[in-house]
Amino acid sequence: MTGRVRISIIAGALAGAASMGTAAWGQDRVPAVHEDPASADASEIIVTAQRRSERLRDVPISITALTADTLVQSGINNTLDIARVTPGVQLPLYGGFLQPSIRGISSASAGLGDSSNVAIYVDGVYQPSQSGQLVDLPDIQQVEVLKGPQGTLYGQNAAGGAIILTSVAPSFDLTGRFSASYGNYDHWQVRGYISGPLVEDRIAISVAGSFEDRNGFRRNVATGGRDSGLQSELIRARLLFQASDRVSFTLGGYYSRRSDGGQYAGQPVGPGTPLGYALAGLVGLNVPRANDPQSYALNVDPLTLIRSYGFNLLGKFDTDFGTFNTVTAYGNVKVRDVADADYTAVNLGDVDLNIFNDHFIQELNFTSAKWGRATLSAGLFYMALKESYAPNTFNGYFTGLTDPVTAFPTTPSPLFRINQYAYNRKRSYAAYAELGYELTDRLNVSIAGRYSYETQQTADNYSQLTGAQGPTLTADPRGKISFERFTPRATIRYAIDDSSNVYATYSQGFKSGYVNSGDNPAANPPLEPVQPEKVFAYEVGYKGRLAPGISLNLSAFWYDYKDLQVYVYSPPNQFYRNAAAARIKGIDGDITIQAAPGLTLTAGASYVDGKYRSFPDAVVYRPNAFGFGYDTVGLDASGRRMQRAPKFTANAAISYETTWQAGTFGLYLAGNYNSGLNYDVAANVRQSAYALLDGQLSFSPAGIEGLRLVVWGKNLTNKDYLASFLGSQFVLGGSYAEPRTYGVRAEFKF
Repeated sequence: MTGRVRISIIAGALAGAASMGTAAWGQDRVPAVHEDPASADASEIIVTAQRRSERLRDVPISITALTADTLVQSGINNTLDIARVTPGVQLPLYGGFLQPSIRGISSASAGLGDSSNVAIYVDGVYQPSQSGQLVDLPDIQQVEVLKGPQGTLYGQNAAGGAIILTSVAPSFDLTGRFSASYGNYDHWQVRGYISGPLVEDRIAISVAGSFEDRNGFRRNVATGGRDSGLQSELIRARLLFQASDRVSFTLGGYYSRRSDGGQYAGQPVGPGTPLGYALAGLVGLNVPRANDPQSYALNVDPLTLIRSYGFNLLGKFDTDFGTFNTVTAYGNVKVRDVADADYTAVNLGDVDLNIFNDHFIQELNFTSAKWGRATLSAGLFYMALKESYAPNTFNGYFTGLTDPVTAFPTTPSPLFRINQYAYNRKRSYAAYAELGYELTDRLNVSIAGRYSYETQQTADNYSQLTGAQGPTLTADPRGKISFERFTPRATIRYAIDDSSNVYATYSQGFKSGYVNSGDNPAANPPLEPVQPEKVFAYEVGYKGRLAPGISLNLSAFWYDYKDLQVYVYSPPNQFYRNAAAARIKGIDGDITIQAAPGLTLTAGASYVDGKYRSFPDAVVYRPNAFGFGYDTVGLDASGRRMQRAPKFTANAAISYETTWQAGTFGLYLAGNYNSGLNYDVAANVRQSAYALLDGQLSFSPAGIEGLRLVVWGKNLTNKDYLASFLGSQFVLGGSYAEPRTYGVRAEFKF
């Protein structure tokens, strides 16, 4: 089915749903109230960061909260875009794997069964797959970015923070939002949602969908064409059953498919000579080479294909003493990555990686009503996860100087092939509680703790890798390997007045340990399991309304970061190790000013000083002395800046609306700045400072309520900057972010 036909079908289905809903539910209902970003007080936004609904300014956590209207206005279409409006947050890709970084804390790995140390939740459900965390946002009502360890309430893999995504809930009032967009690179997007009642006051439904199709950004120097572009589809539905005033159940399901030919369409980006180019030069072979950031020349067609689906059941039970919530969820993620291991057109090595992820989650939590001066939150968490290579294939075309050196368009058969089959089976258990108490009308304290226990069991076909390489697996003879940790949190908050407060917190974060799948478990001695990362965090902050229309949030933080997990990729092998301790300190903040009717100014900034305190045996890549690829060498990285931790980031935006007789005209401009970051410990690959500018002009005609016509642009200055990095002894390779894009969009909401 062609992209245009699918667009027509989706658009027709959404329009049909809207029209049927109008006919069924009538025109006399009062439409739901939608937030006007130009008049909202940012400090009054309601968030659920502490698993209860509270005003943003009353929560003693550094939070960036983005409402639905802000997401639309900022052009945020998926989780990758969130970094554009959130200082201190990076969302880089390690190849095709999303690895969020908050205040310098980030994973630098993509091992089997491993999870990011920034937890992502969608509608209360934890998302453990690093590839599955790349989420389209057609119906997201609010995004909360929680900075700092959230190990108490959000679990073992929230050492750096958490990102909470909340979609539109089924409503007993008919609401909806739809948009269709067209831009350069033949970029089509259709997205929207509709929510309304099926049985009045008993059953409601929300259905959301998105479709995206565009041509490739990057030019293939070898063929003259482009990468295969992006094709993305998502459908999500939620059904609410309001059993009584106190009991409700919400059944949800989703399906997503995302095919991207650009994530691995990269090029050499580091110093030195990639091994492919060195071999070609040795035999006098002329090979095509990338000649600008938006070009590539490889010997395979790169691809990232992610297919996921899942179901969840949320239960809510209100009582006189509090509310019980249950989460039951199942998710399945299948990933296929096809990549050129050497990022050149020389036939040296390529990877066809297939990962299957199945996970089941059960959670029960309780949030009390106010018991005099006390409140309580508590819960239990369970996750069963199995992630498998099915298989991870490495094709090798060169074994030594006696082998012929070939390049595109020659397509020889591999001289050797390694098919790695393996799995990592996890079982995670946790219990947590937080007790809050008002010492006075203005002084509040809370203490919290979480106990986490996890087992991992691995198996692989290591013994077969030199033979038939079949899927027969040998279990690690050590059996289940366990990790456990208690993570406490203590907070004191003082309300200066009804609209401002100060706070101080101490908390700990915890990223689970790891058993290296694919290593020889029979080795003597076997490779030790990688121990959990630990973060000891101190933070003080201020939140408040300085004056009518002016909201300010400030925080200062100090982290001791221990037992960092380091990932080493040496195709076809990969492994983890504990290697470092770091210290991170800094300040961040944001301000919102309602400068005049219709005029809103926002700005935010983050300063992060993140350095390795002790890293005497870092394994890094250095250019080979004879110009043949890269050697792995030891380096004392103590005192060096941490990777993916820019010293300074900032963003600012202006939103202006004015109403005339013909309708409402709007202007939105947003910029963000990054002082630069290292993509590897040795700083071989460093992205220099860069700034981005996005904008849009809008018109809402007076005669058609809910219609909005938009001209939009992203990266208007067409800045080239790295978005993905992957290093090995073959090459230091990467790919760049999207170039300038622009287009038109029509929106309708009711």
